[in-house]
Amino acid sequence: MQQKYKLLGLTLLLVSGLVFAEAEFDFEELMEAIDNNSHNLQGSIASKDAAGTIKLAKDIQGEFKLVEGFFAKRGSAQDAVDDAKKYEDMAAEIVKLAEGSNFDAASNKAIEISKACDTACHDTYKPL
Repeated sequence: MQQKYKLLGLTLLLVSGLVFAEAEFDFEELMEAIDNNSHNLQGSIASKDAAGTIKLAKDIQGEFKLVEGFFAKRGSAQDAVDDAKKYEDMAAEIVKLAEGSNFDAASNKAIEISKACDTACHDTYKPL
C-alpha cells in the first residue's frame, strides 16, 4: 500500500511540474519578444553587424519554433503552424545571408517576415 502512495505522489509531482511549466509559457510575452527581436534585427542588419544579426535571427527562429508548437498543440490552426515553420526557415536564411555578408538580401528577408507575420496570424488569431 505504501508503494502505491509513493507512486501516486511521484505521479502527482510530475504532473504538477508539467502543469506549472505550461503555466509559465506566456504567449503574449513570446509575441512581444518576436516583435522586439524583429525590430532589433533590422537595426543589426542596417549596421552590418553580422554577429548581432545571426544571434537575433537564431533567437527569432527559436521563438517561431515555440509558436509552431503552441498552435500545433492548440489544434485546428494548421495555417498558423505552417506560417510559423515558414518564418523559422526564413530566419535560418537570414543567418546564412549574414554569414555571407549579404545584408541587402537579409534585410529584404527580415522585412518579409515582419510583413507576412502581421498579415497572417495577427489578423486571424489575435487576440487569442
